[in-house]
Amino acid sequence: MQQERSTGTESGRFDLHELMERVDGDEELIREVLGIFLEDIPGILEELKRGVKEGLPEVVARAAHALKGASANIAANRLREYAYQLEIKAKSEDLAGASDLYASLETEFNELKTHLAQYLGK
Repeated sequence: MQQERSTGTESGRFDLHELMERVDGDEELIREVLGIFLEDIPGILEELKRGVKEGLPEVVARAAHALKGASANIAANRLREYAYQLEIKAKSEDLAGASDLYASLETEFNELKTHLAQYLGK
């Protein structure tokens, strides 16, 4: 239960149990996947931020889709939902409110990153 709290599972931020099921309890694989996630996502966020700032729906849609998939892969459900909302906005070519949504997404990622670092012992 303590590990659950440290990963934010009680808030829906990161579902360790779901991820454990996906990898048949392989702790080493989880650590590897989370490490790759933490390395890759900042670049995707920069692209997403640029797309939102410059009003480029195609860039937002592509980056949000990539973030949605990566978040779903590690069971980061809240981050996945924010990415999904941005992807839908971009696909409808309506970026009204995208800046606020991106700010929420970025805050969520930063909180998730803290929880994952605790889980990884970093």
